[in-house]
Amino acid sequence: MKKYILMAVAGMLALSSCSNDDNEPIAQNAPQQMTFTAGFGDGATTRASLSGYSVTFDAPDYISILSANNTNTKFTSTDGGATATFDGTATAGDPTYYAIYPYTGGLTLNSSTGVISGVTIPEDQSAAATSPCGWDPAAPIAYATTTNGNLTFHNACALLKVTNDVNDVVRIFVTAHSENSPYSHEEPYNGAMSGVYDLNTSNGTLSRVSITDAESGVEVNGGVLNGKTIYIAIVPGYKAEFSAWCVSSNVRIRSKTGVTFEAGKIYDLGSTSSWPTL
Repeated sequence: MKKYILMAVAGMLALSSCSNDDNEPIAQNAPQQMTFTAGFGDGATTRASLSGYSVTFDAPDYISILSANNTNTKFTSTDGGATATFDGTATAGDPTYYAIYPYTGGLTLNSSTGVISGVTIPEDQSAAATSPCGWDPAAPIAYATTTNGNLTFHNACALLKVTNDVNDVVRIFVTAHSENSPYSHEEPYNGAMSGVYDLNTSNGTLSRVSITDAESGVEVNGGVLNGKTIYIAIVPGYKAEFSAWCVSSNVRIRSKTGVTFEAGKIYDLGSTSSWPTL
């Protein structure tokens, strides 16, 4: 009889152990499934599709999510439209989550300052000939923060609009020059228009970490089609001595502007056929 009593007690203890395991709370910073709802706060100048200047997401889209206990994680959207939901697995319980659109590998976050490092505006941008928006999907960077799962993205870049109406245009250069040497490629004016940056999510400021080469400009070399409207992402903050170059049958065409480029705005440089021959 004692043997049976001991076996029964052992069975009860085993059941109790299983029950306690099942009821254990999940650690606050344990990875788990999370969902973020995203939209844009800057009107038309976003990395989302441009359709009559309305803002929509394309599905699938991807964003980077970072937080104090979460390294750069890719979240995926399966729906499109003015807003979209992004799903993925990340650490839970952090007070603030930071997002970069589109997803960018190699990002790191300083959670005490809200600065995201590794943000890249590429020197070489494709016009994405098959895309309705006419820009390189990886180029225009947007950022957002949230404490409740709702993300409102803001653009860190300015966009230059060029309408190509010349048959033999093969590429378009965008460069900024020093005030003393406006046509030299050796002295960039006011920093670089492409490269790797630190992004301050409190105000959207981009601080250059490294540049791509001595010219520090942007080149669109791919998808430059006749009748195509192209959008080129650049770092905001440039003033006079800015120029854009269109290479057509080895004839260079130049356009200059004296405005200061601001993040979240589109600047129309007109049609390539109207640019004066240099």
